[in-house]
Amino acid sequence: MRPLGGAVQRALRALGLETGVARADALDAWPAVAGSVLGADASRTRAVRVEGDTLVVAVPTSHWAAELRLRERALVSGLRERAPDAGVRRIRAVPGNAE
Repeated sequence: MRPLGGAVQRALRALGLETGVARADALDAWPAVAGSVLGADASRTRAVRVEGDTLVVAVPTSHWAAELRLRERALVSGLRERAPDAGVRRIRAVPGNAE
């Protein structure tokens, strides 16, 4: 008997959903990755969507946007570890809040 995981991957690929699932993994991984890099205040940010190879993150202030730019390398590295199939290579901050 073959593992179920392989069958699920093949079904997602056949339905054209594999990329969407991988992108959702990046969104789900954001709170843990951001918390480990930015600390407890990272809860003030929210991953909104993935556009190509860029994770779009809502931040409350321009200071937060600058902080994401400064720590982008560590954040992307963490996302690659937790959501390797998402293909995130960059992070872009947009105005917004975590709610």
